[in-house]
Amino acid sequence: MKQKKKQIAKEKKLFSNKKLAIILVVLLAIIVLGFLFVQIFLQAPEVKFSFNAAIVDQLGEEFPNPYYNETGVVSNILKGAGFNVSYHEGNTIDVAFYKGLARYNYGIIILRAHFATREGETIVDLFSSEEFSMYRYVSERENGLLTEGYYSWKPGKSYFAITPKFIENLEGGFPKSIVIAMGCNSLNETCKEMAEAFIKKGAKAYIGWTGSVDPSHTDNETAKLLGKFLAENKTISEAVDAVKPDPFYGSRMEYYPPAACNLTISDLITEAKASVTSQITLNHFEKGFPLIYVINSLCSRFKKGFRFDFSLNGLPNFYNVLKPLTKVDYGAHRQLG
Repeated sequence: MKQKKKQIAKEKKLFSNKKLAIILVVLLAIIVLGFLFVQIFLQAPEVKFSFNAAIVDQLGEEFPNPYYNETGVVSNILKGAGFNVSYHEGNTIDVAFYKGLARYNYGIIILRAHFATREGETIVDLFSSEEFSMYRYVSERENGLLTEGYYSWKPGKSYFAITPKFIENLEGGFPKSIVIAMGCNSLNETCKEMAEAFIKKGAKAYIGWTGSVDPSHTDNETAKLLGKFLAENKTISEAVDAVKPDPFYGSRMEYYPPAACNLTISDLITEAKASVTSQITLNHFEKGFPLIYVINSLCSRFKKGFRFDFSLNGLPNFYNVLKPLTKVDYGAHRQLG
């Protein structure tokens, strides 16, 4: 009689262990599926280089150059490298235009525009073609996003100028973009705030002049730079080194940051055309190992048959089961135009 009661008690205990084991498995499944959901659906997709290019010709009205219009040499170089080119003529380059600059995912941005150092400060500002008015963009000026800029050869006339802070606060971003700033002091050695602003918004490289530069010189040398970088697949460093200093002012073309020296257009294009596939790897599960060990230690208190093998040796089988269910193809960037 006593032996029978002992057997019943043992069976009840075993049943309790089974229930606990099932609960632990369910909890683990919920945690793993939650982790997979976050990794696949909530994680922001990697930013890819874009095949859109923009020629911002703010100098077009004052210093027209057919190299930089819709059908010019520079447009053809860009198109030959597979880019869809947007040309923006001088009278459209107002504050509203710059506000939208980061929304169109330009992979290459050519700023054929005036830049100027700010008096008494180590800041370079980018000119718009919109005439300055004390009654417009008051809050933007108070917050340091816009300032007043003028040309020495145009006394009594001034324009709204774009500050580095304006670029930093743009809606959107520059997807690993190459920004070529053709104006004077656009990459002055003591004024790198503008370059840093573009890099903070996602640009991969910013190229500009260390001092004053003649419009015809920057036009010719920028076309040469693009030929080297796009047509000949030279690195940023090699393409910039091929550019001649301004013969009158002595300014040089430089790039920022220094880490962009070995960047090539083929690297960016190859990356952009590659399909992005999100897969679960063993590394994804490493963060969950401490929890698994805790569960195993709890299970080890019960009958040996209820211990679960989530060791490194057992994990690949579990991964292979989940792999077909967790593959997400984000597609490839396609060439536009």
